[in-house]
Amino acid sequence: MVLRQWYQLSPSEVVEALASDPVNGLTDAEAEMRRESFGPNQLKDSRKISLLHIFFSQFTDFMVLVLLAATLVSALLGEYVDAVTILAIVVLNAALGFIQEYRAEKSMEALKRLAAPEARVIRNGREQRIPAQELVPGDIVLLETGDRVPADVRLLETVRMEIEESTLTGESVPVKKNKEPIPQKELGLADRKNMAFLGTVVTRGRGRGIVVATGMDTEMGQIAGMIQEAEAEETPLQKRLGFLGRWLVAFCLIICVVVVITGVLRGEPLYRMFLAGVSLAVAAIPEGLPAIVTVALAVGVQKMVARNAIIRRLPAVETLGCATVICSDKTGTLTKNEMTVRRLWCNGRLVEVTGEGYAPQGDFYLQGKKVNPRKDRALWLLLKIGSLCNNAILKRNGIPIAGMFRRQGKKAWSIAGDPTEGALLVAAAKAGIWREHVEKEEERLEEIPFEPEKKRMSVIYRDSRGTVRVYVKGAPDVILNLCRSVYYNDRIVPLTPALSSQLAEQNEAMAGDALRVLAFAYKEIREEDLGNSEELEKDLIFVGLAG
Repeated sequence: MVLRQWYQLSPSEVVEALASDPVNGLTDAEAEMRRESFGPNQLKDSRKISLLHIFFSQFTDFMVLVLLAATLVSALLGEYVDAVTILAIVVLNAALGFIQEYRAEKSMEALKRLAAPEARVIRNGREQRIPAQELVPGDIVLLETGDRVPADVRLLETVRMEIEESTLTGESVPVKKNKEPIPQKELGLADRKNMAFLGTVVTRGRGRGIVVATGMDTEMGQIAGMIQEAEAEETPLQKRLGFLGRWLVAFCLIICVVVVITGVLRGEPLYRMFLAGVSLAVAAIPEGLPAIVTVALAVGVQKMVARNAIIRRLPAVETLGCATVICSDKTGTLTKNEMTVRRLWCNGRLVEVTGEGYAPQGDFYLQGKKVNPRKDRALWLLLKIGSLCNNAILKRNGIPIAGMFRRQGKKAWSIAGDPTEGALLVAAAKAGIWREHVEKEEERLEEIPFEPEKKRMSVIYRDSRGTVRVYVKGAPDVILNLCRSVYYNDRIVPLTPALSSQLAEQNEAMAGDALRVLAFAYKEIREEDLGNSEELEKDLIFVGLAG
């Protein structure tokens, strides 16, 4: 049975087909037998290149071979100074190319580390952690928020589960998962709602699944296989240098023959004329050309490195230089899929937010002047709603953090959960609002999870004084339709058509600048009103927008 058919089967049919047990899992003996049959759960790298191979590959270029031939001829003619000079140029050219390719190979190795190091499985009837490379088809795996999926899995159980699949599909929005079979015969990866794929990340909820493919049989493995099978093509610069080298060799040979024949016809000794022709041919070869080209390309590479761009081979810089238009995905899935709050609209004003990535370091500016969120009630309330109406977790070096070590470097911080929620969490942290601290004084009573049909999420909190509030975030048009009032000019006023139009214009302006926009609202309720989600989310007070 091929992989694309697993999503068509019911959970019981998948378990039966893989001869597994959804409760007790496989035994160690059965897992070992299957591992011998299927091999380890890891992506193979058929192109492991040694340092010697990288070094000697620098001498395969046609121009370099011509220079090596010129070095040999110069040495045979006794022109040792010329021979040493040309050889030094060749070695310098090779050294620069070697250093660049070695650095690039190291960077490429880092990009391959998408597989999960460990997996939680059910073996011999009990839960245990094992190295992910020991997984086999039929293993029962457990997944929860923050986990990286260790193999291709057919989900058997899900609880509000969402998985971010941008590494595989390019779609930055997490996909809601379920266990139900899908009858369609041909489905794209993004539409297989009951599957979880190697290398993707669980952003919300939890689930249980059965491994249906490992290693190179996974969707990620098939992509890796195609990359390994792809043949490298010469860049335009390499083609032109090769053409120039062949033209120079042909020209030099013709000159050599003409000089020799002319000299012999004039009565000169054949040996002397041969030496003269060879010397002329060597002199015609531009020994400095490869060195000049290599140095120029190396300078370009260093400038690209400063902008965090990996150039695997030096001549590729020239190819990139020929590009006039570069198209990229504005959601960030071509890079790290990190979201950052850039603008906040509240209280009738637009606030700019600084900072990069998930590091809780940045400031808030109103018309170019720094503002303190603690002294702006509307801004503080907007950030608080974004923090509480949220299930993401801010981590430092993989450890959940709640307000500690705030001034650590940017690279230490990451998010477990939805990238958009992570951005809201970080924006609140920049103002000193940490959900874990707020929840010491306010208790979450209920959550109304996000639904694609509703396009909103709500949470209900009760503070230490017994006041119960519902906090809502979602699509601006949806939230506006649920609001009756708006926090404007430091007071709560009725949401008039004029204000609605102003809010809609602000939403369009943010969206026009390629920002993803969310709206925030709240209201106070009675505790006895809990349980009626439709009524809870009506007659809200609009607070603001985040872009």
